[in-house]
Amino acid sequence: MQSQGAQRRLPGGETGHDPPRDGSNVRADRHNPDMRGEIPPRLRIILRCQSGVVTRRQALTARLSPGVLASEVRSGRWQQLYRGVYAAFAGQVSREARLWAAVLYAGDGARLSHDTAAELYGLAEPAPLIHVTVPAARRVRPAAGLRIHICASDVRPGFAEGTLPCTRPEETVLDLVHGAASPEAARALVALATTRRLASAGGLATEMASRKRLRWRRQLAGMLAAAPVRAAQADARITAKRLPP
Repeated sequence: MQSQGAQRRLPGGETGHDPPRDGSNVRADRHNPDMRGEIPPRLRIILRCQSGVVTRRQALTARLSPGVLASEVRSGRWQQLYRGVYAAFAGQVSREARLWAAVLYAGDGARLSHDTAAELYGLAEPAPLIHVTVPAARRVRPAAGLRIHICASDVRPGFAEGTLPCTRPEETVLDLVHGAASPEAARALVALATTRRLASAGGLATEMASRKRLRWRRQLAGMLAAAPVRAAQADARITAKRLPP
């Protein structure tokens, strides 16, 4: 039976549980008892919050010595996932750990976006390519398995510790709409998001107005404008059914 660990935060504020403590993921001190005295307390917290993934800067700031870090990588107890980003465990790397590695590699202000953010919101299936968006003023060196997008603004929203940074539902939906192959596919994305209450018609319209470039803008405008009317008609039908004859 799989054991469960401490709760972690997901996009939108939901909570879940840390990955299993069976050697497949997370804390280095769990994987190698001999290291328990070498992992500083602050670093243990970081590893727990980030699915066992940490940057070199984070590790050194948390007072792990460069010598210990190098030794763990050489021994295979830690794995380098990207340049300067490590999984502090040996063995299989979970999907969540890979997502943390991607966003940590991309650096300050980076957020999971497009298809990867859609995955977190339940709008898409996991895919090998991980999408990350960075602020306009930043540039990130390309890396295998990553697609880096540049945000139109330099806004850097904050996220609670332990929460995977990702674009808001409205941003995510319109990012996907912009890449949709047809207006029908774009409408289907919007319909799915609004039906699941991930985004409202008003929220999508506001986000759409803030974008200078958006494919299928005209086709979506009418759909979003009509959404409140359709919702009111649906509410009226439900109310009528509940009234006594």
